[in-house]
Amino acid sequence: MALPEWNENMALHLPAIDTQHKQLLAWIKALGDAVQKEEGARIIDDVLQHLINYVHEHFSAEERLMLAHNFPGFADHRREHDFFVSRLKDLHTGITCGEELSVKTLDFLVDWTITHIRGTDQKYGSFVRATAVGAKLD
Repeated sequence: MALPEWNENMALHLPAIDTQHKQLLAWIKALGDAVQKEEGARIIDDVLQHLINYVHEHFSAEERLMLAHNFPGFADHRREHDFFVSRLKDLHTGITCGEELSVKTLDFLVDWTITHIRGTDQKYGSFVRATAVGAKLD
């Protein structure tokens, strides 16, 4: 399992969002570390709960930004967020019921997050930067 690392090709060039993405990757890495070190269900559950809370905070910030700039892809983007949150909640439910977090599941979290940042987030990032420049020129 490859744990996530921030790199510049993930940058949206929106400093607050880039900082949040770095923190999001750090929480996923912390979860992966806890699983690899076999920290135990209580610690893994605690890290997962912190990740879920951070995801809510981050997605809310992104969605407010998209709405503020009238991003036309907002509905599709929000559906992606809702899907990911649903998966995280399912994982949390499983862990509280005694299931172990698999490497395959961690790989999904990493792959989804990186693909989302490099793909869907780049689209709204470009749009926000362009509309912000346009607003300054008016």
